[in-house]
Amino acid sequence: MARGRIRTTNKGTFTEEQMKNAVNEVVKYGGSLRKTAERYNLKFQTLARYVSKQKQHENENIRMIPKYDCRKIFTAQQELLLVEYIVKCSQMCYGQTTFNVRTLAYEMATMNNINIPESWKRDKRAGLEWLHGFFKRHPNISVRRPESCSLSRMTAFNRSNITIFFKNLRNILERCPEKFADGSRIFNLDETSTTTVQKCRKIIATKGIKQVSRAVSGERGTLVTTCCIISAGGNALPPAMVFPRKKFKNRMIKDAPPGTLGLVSNSGWMTSEIFPEVMRHFIKYSHSNKQNPSLLIYDNHESHISIEAIRDAKENGVTILTLPPHSSHKIQPLDVAVFLPFKSYYNAAVDTWMIKNPGQTVSIYEVAEFVSKAHDRSMTPQNIRAGFRKTGIFPFDQAIFSDDDFLPSSVSDRPMPDPALNQPGSSTSSNGPRKNTNRQRKKGKSFIPTDTPEKENLEEIECKKRKKEEEKAIKKVKRRVLCEKRQELSESSDNADLSISSGKSSEYDVDEEIERVQDERIWEGQDKSYEKNDFVLVKFVVNKKESFYIGKILDLKENDEIEVQFL
Repeated sequence: MARGRIRTTNKGTFTEEQMKNAVNEVVKYGGSLRKTAERYNLKFQTLARYVSKQKQHENENIRMIPKYDCRKIFTAQQELLLVEYIVKCSQMCYGQTTFNVRTLAYEMATMNNINIPESWKRDKRAGLEWLHGFFKRHPNISVRRPESCSLSRMTAFNRSNITIFFKNLRNILERCPEKFADGSRIFNLDETSTTTVQKCRKIIATKGIKQVSRAVSGERGTLVTTCCIISAGGNALPPAMVFPRKKFKNRMIKDAPPGTLGLVSNSGWMTSEIFPEVMRHFIKYSHSNKQNPSLLIYDNHESHISIEAIRDAKENGVTILTLPPHSSHKIQPLDVAVFLPFKSYYNAAVDTWMIKNPGQTVSIYEVAEFVSKAHDRSMTPQNIRAGFRKTGIFPFDQAIFSDDDFLPSSVSDRPMPDPALNQPGSSTSSNGPRKNTNRQRKKGKSFIPTDTPEKENLEEIECKKRKKEEEKAIKKVKRRVLCEKRQELSESSDNADLSISSGKSSEYDVDEEIERVQDERIWEGQDKSYEKNDFVLVKFVVNKKESFYIGKILDLKENDEIEVQFL
């Protein structure tokens, strides 16, 4: 049968209830077959056949509609179980391909001893016609191209981490309920990349062409980071832009949104050194102070955990709440509802500029103009409020996420260890609990950096980190000095016009003696008579550099010549 066959008749299109009412009218009330068939828009012969069946099986419920699934492989209940399994796999980020579904259908039919076509047995999988029919019978599933999701994002977004976040959020909201009631003092901050090479949109071209191209500025674009700030009240603050330069120039933010903060870094990424300026920018435009407190929510990336920024925030009444790691795609308002239209409008602005300026490439000095257009169109009150609402931040909704949202994290769940019981039992194999291992890095979680205990803990960690870096730098300098000393010793020993004995004393180590005497004061021109077996300090000048080496006098010759053995 053709896959897309179009019906030319209405044969067999009646419903079961329609046929049942017509049969009852003929059997119970003695109605005429022809008049009843005409009244219910049925064929006379079809009604007569069902009336005859009803008379033969008076006390039984007979089927009142045609049976077109006579060659169906699975029952409706079995197919529903298969659909549930496919949907659950996709929700756990381990979706099944069409090939896997066909193989699974063959295995399911084999295990249930269902009669299957010979082609299934030969190919060890279901046919394509069965797959197309399966999709027709279940329109709630279709073939989709998934987005990549790292294992860290899958496992980090779990109920435990989200519960901690909402617990901290509730704690902050209860501190100043009158200030946070309307949501205008609740803010979200996050960065997004705005490069000089746009993502190409779909265009209209000749059908059948293998390759369709679109003009861009280069193979890889130059990164400019745009930091956006929104409030639950539906407003957006002026953004901050980080350019990949050493020195900032005002023309970098030409035509940018009014009040935009321009910053520079070596890579164009946000760093902990420049983030305090972003915090002061936020305090300025949010009018935050002790009498007008605000809540700022952002991820706990190391560039945001700056001691200087946390101090400025605490002094100006800003409470910081960090998101759980690897969960911003679900619980950050900017990622959920704002950045997608922002990127679309940004790419459209770059496309328009490329069309108006053919043959020219986009530089970082045009990025601010594109950001301005995208910022005005995407940062609408509707989008901003929708982002806070979908994440459950405002209005506060701790139960915004269901069990289906946490399914991806279930792939890493393991059973808790049971107490050992000395009882005989059957031997079975199962996945054991995960073993505890010493981790070099502590797991991140949602916390409030502006609270005193957390702030002091961060300061202590920063102090230890700085001390460790200083010790490492000192060791590096010492290592370099010793290497230079060894090299100078080798060069000086080869070029010196002295008679040096081939033997070496085993009582001294050269490196230790060099390190010991390098800080001692050297007296030159001292009047002293030397004797055999005395130790002397010999001065060499190589490339205008003075070096001192320890030697032992072996012999005193005429004309004040001394034979020395270096240690």
